[in-house]
Amino acid sequence: MSEFVVYSVPGSPFGRAVLATLQEKGATFRFALVPAGTARSEPHISRHPFGRVPVLEHNGFVLYETQAILRYLDRALPNPALTPADPKAAARMDQVMNICDWYLFQGVNNVIGFQRIVAPRLMGTTPDEAAIAAAMPKAHIVFNELSHLLSSKAYFADDNITLADMLVAPHLDFLAETPEWQPLTAATPNLVDWLHRINDRASFKSTTWQRVAELAKAA
Repeated sequence: MSEFVVYSVPGSPFGRAVLATLQEKGATFRFALVPAGTARSEPHISRHPFGRVPVLEHNGFVLYETQAILRYLDRALPNPALTPADPKAAARMDQVMNICDWYLFQGVNNVIGFQRIVAPRLMGTTPDEAAIAAAMPKAHIVFNELSHLLSSKAYFADDNITLADMLVAPHLDFLAETPEWQPLTAATPNLVDWLHRINDRASFKSTTWQRVAELAKAA
């Protein structure tokens, strides 16, 4: 079977979405660490001109942008399908994925998650409480809308897990480690139950920050 190579870093929620999707597909893959401080230099900058992760390589085909990677994997590895057949359900999946990229990550997780987890862990810095406080109003809007879209369903777009769940879960799992999780989920308990459901899957148990760090060391 052809090998998939994922260039990423431990802790990246976008990288985790790709790794977990490969696990859901039962695919063989190799994790390739992008060392700290090298994303904007060669050889990685030739893979991703904007110097970010993840990047997927498959039989010489190189692809960046997480949504594009996830959709490619669902087409290249059609079973089990992670895109609903119903057009309305597929549209809901696309909507949630865009909410993740534009609102959940931008201005929420890239502030709160970065300040609470990434910067202290990797840089030894103290969280910027003012930046976190400024991000909270947007965070409440995002959580309330995700809760509304999830409603009483098991997954965001279908009866079964879809790419929307694969993309959103790593971000919410990041935020679940912060003190802001409790106020953000006080009125959205369905998101808490949903995250427990996702984290119980083998694909997410095997792609935590610690597990991916172990993959990086073994590479």
